[in-house]
Amino acid sequence: MTRPKKLLEKGTTTMSVDTSTEEMKIGARMDALTTNKEHKKLFAYIGAGAMIDAYDVYVAAGVSAALVSTGFAGVSEVAVFMSMTFFGMLLGAATAGFVGDKFGRRMSYQINLLIFAVAGFAAALAPNFEFLVGTRFIMGIGLGAELVLAAAILGEFVPPKSRGRWTAFLGILVNSGLLFASAIGAVVISNFGWRWMFVIGAVLAVIVWLARTRCPESPRWLVVRGRLAEAQEIVEKFEKHSATTIANNLPDAPTAESTESKETTKRPFWQLAILGTVVAVGVNMFVYGFISWMPTFFVEQGIEVSQSLAYTTAMALGAPGGGLVCLLLVNKLNRRTAIVVFSIIVIPLGLAYAAAQSIVVIVLIGILLVTVIYTLVTFVLYSYMPELYPTRYRLRGTGISYTFARGASIVVPFVMSGLFVSFGIFGPIGFVCVMALCMIIVVFVIPVETRGRSLEQIS
Repeated sequence: MTRPKKLLEKGTTTMSVDTSTEEMKIGARMDALTTNKEHKKLFAYIGAGAMIDAYDVYVAAGVSAALVSTGFAGVSEVAVFMSMTFFGMLLGAATAGFVGDKFGRRMSYQINLLIFAVAGFAAALAPNFEFLVGTRFIMGIGLGAELVLAAAILGEFVPPKSRGRWTAFLGILVNSGLLFASAIGAVVISNFGWRWMFVIGAVLAVIVWLARTRCPESPRWLVVRGRLAEAQEIVEKFEKHSATTIANNLPDAPTAESTESKETTKRPFWQLAILGTVVAVGVNMFVYGFISWMPTFFVEQGIEVSQSLAYTTAMALGAPGGGLVCLLLVNKLNRRTAIVVFSIIVIPLGLAYAAAQSIVVIVLIGILLVTVIYTLVTFVLYSYMPELYPTRYRLRGTGISYTFARGASIVVPFVMSGLFVSFGIFGPIGFVCVMALCMIIVVFVIPVETRGRSLEQIS
């Protein structure tokens, strides 16, 4: 039996309620809504911040190549630069979940964006490599937090029948950060230097931080914290602009299709954490173990940095393409099915990429490989993983998975550089294929499906 909680916080009256019952009621009211202008405003706030952070994650690829070509750093030092970014992201991911679950979603993602902006301006002024690494570590704290929060918060507002498509749209925005950063880098780095890449990201972050002061708190989180009156006020605001509410349209009952392959018993938290962590580590290895190194691989093979960035920009077309593929399939494929299918596709494409000799063939296969990788990224990070965990632990669970993923990302730059030196491009590609196999295995061993289910039903 759930212990009653007293509501003593601001905006409530003193009474005893069963918070789990109230959580179900608030969840049902949010799930009964049609998406409306309040959802769209929320998406704009979250999507803008997530895209800026994604842009800066991928800035590392172009900046790293420029650091090597200008003599500011060597290949081994670039590995340190990337690893310190991921170390900061590990710390950000680890703390953001606890801050978000304890003090609120809004507070957590405002703090992280401010940290990122301040450190970005400092990085642009770095007098030496050591200072740059230090500021990049601090930027990483903000980066790690933002990507933990974005999809989880959006999912707490959007009803189940629309959640997959909205998180896929978020994935498209975030995935576009690769194309955005590559395209800007091809112009800015070649003509003005790498420092301006950090200035651009920091200025945009300040603008979004100011806009997000208007963003609402999650009603699901508020009711879990016992702040029922505040939760009801926010839900009523969304209901005011909705074509349907709980009063005239109860949430749809699960269909045979939406409940396919879903077990009737609840999974313990540790199993959810293992599942979420393995798939998060897998897609992070794809992105940070291969894609972020593409410009540097080209430079080390004797291609000029300007050409390297141009080729990378062309291949980056696959990033938003992967989000579009997810958007088309997210309501047609179960999450688990999509993860298995696209993980399988990564393997032959990766081997074909490594074996290709012509630059045209490399770029064409590269576009397909990037598309498949980012289809997986969108399914895993923006649709599947945030849906696995219950509201009271959602950000912590997501944060734990991201923390392990970032921890692996600290090591992977050294692994990838060693593999590249020893085996050429086949080394990094082989590593990617092994990670794809690991994802397939864990999805089969711990079968949890989330498509079409309310967050309260899943948890």
